[in-house]
Amino acid sequence: MHKVVEQLKGLEESLDAVVRGAFDAEIIPDLSNADLAELLVACGRMQRRIEGMQVESTVTVVERSAPMHDDRITLTYGCSSPTDLLRMLTLCDNHAARRLVRAARWMRRERSITEGCFLPGKYPQLREAMVSGDLGVAGLVAAIAPLEQSGPRILEAELLEADRQLGAFARGIDSVTDSDSDAVTAGPLPTPEELGLLSQALVAYLDQDGAEPEDQRAARKRGLSIGKVREGTVPVRGELLPEVAGQLQLLLDAQLNPRVEAPEDASGVHFVPSGELPDEELARTDERTRTQKQHDAFAAILNVAARSDQMPTLGGAAPTLVVSVDAADYAIGNGWAQVLNTGALIPARVAAQTGCAGGIQRVLFDDNGRIVSIGTSARIFNALQRRAITLRDGGCIIPGCTIPATWCEVHHVQEHADGGPTHTDNGVLLCWWHHRNLHLSEWRIRMRDGVPEVRGPRWWDPDQVWRRAGRSGSPADSRRRAHQRGRRSATT
Repeated sequence: MHKVVEQLKGLEESLDAVVRGAFDAEIIPDLSNADLAELLVACGRMQRRIEGMQVESTVTVVERSAPMHDDRITLTYGCSSPTDLLRMLTLCDNHAARRLVRAARWMRRERSITEGCFLPGKYPQLREAMVSGDLGVAGLVAAIAPLEQSGPRILEAELLEADRQLGAFARGIDSVTDSDSDAVTAGPLPTPEELGLLSQALVAYLDQDGAEPEDQRAARKRGLSIGKVREGTVPVRGELLPEVAGQLQLLLDAQLNPRVEAPEDASGVHFVPSGELPDEELARTDERTRTQKQHDAFAAILNVAARSDQMPTLGGAAPTLVVSVDAADYAIGNGWAQVLNTGALIPARVAAQTGCAGGIQRVLFDDNGRIVSIGTSARIFNALQRRAITLRDGGCIIPGCTIPATWCEVHHVQEHADGGPTHTDNGVLLCWWHHRNLHLSEWRIRMRDGVPEVRGPRWWDPDQVWRRAGRSGSPADSRRRAHQRGRRSATT
């Protein structure tokens, strides 16, 4: 056994003793924040050291796996490729093994024919950062991949300069060199993402003709597909162009970013007695995950787009989501409805939400399936009514919800099927999520003299008091507050 292997085995035994002692004595849960941070930093340094050894070992594995090699290591261990061999020996997954092989090909060095020593590799400074333990496999791949994609379009001298800058950055060194002096400043080590950004910036400067081919490849790769219903959900897959993804992210953030609004007469931080806290500012818990919130925001975006008069028509009409449900099931709110576009079955209550936000068209069939009657019901809130309700409510009326009015649907407080009119005194703004799940939640809404009131769950309001709804800062709310202040001033 070689001395290097023996030394590493000795280190492994020492490390095992330290780790086992820490776990057995339950030391880690009681560490201070500073010690916990130092522990993770030390683990990161050791991990990068080990990854450097793995990359260097993989270089030799790749060379000894070549078809013309006399003693192919892959055949010796019964593996078909270096990736399979690494996966078996290190017990890593296929992705990690492929990444090691990829890094090893970039770190490969040639031997001098005359002297037998190794010549500098393609990326000598990045290799030095790896040897020093400052650069791991992830950082190595992030730094080199953009350069490799440009191929021969970057000259050798320019590639060496990019390697020098990336290597210095990977080691936390800001190096500025001129003919008279050298200024070196040590700083924190960068993350793989930061290394990748610097590499991309260098490529954009050195390979100015490469941007267009990359854009063309991205344009060919773009796509979006909607799968079939599976266990109640429909998978969506695709590749978005950066500007499209950026626009979508902005729209999602516009909904998910909570809005912080100060009272009109506030200046700076102030304190309010708990008994005087405005009803609409009471907090509530939202148990949805980030991805669930993004789904609901995306659903609201689609609803807004469908309502827009700028969308193209289909068959002479605006894009319309068609949900069919048996009249008897719709009346009692049970059973199932079918989405025409996908054929998926959804609960009848979801069909009720769709009809509440849109409209209902009654189509009657005879026993043979012949259409015998077509009718519509005027249950859609028109643009004038929506504007008026928006001025009154300001946004989703459920306390704590920050979804603005633009993204909301208008809900019939008294269901249209139960005789509720399509009137501003019977319509309130609800976001897509609260509209869809109102009947399943403990939130209750009622209208009192044309003003919506809400009553929340007991965990939110143990007293179960009906409270005036509407977004704080809406025009109607501002007028109400001004009127109350005027009455208090007159009283005093």
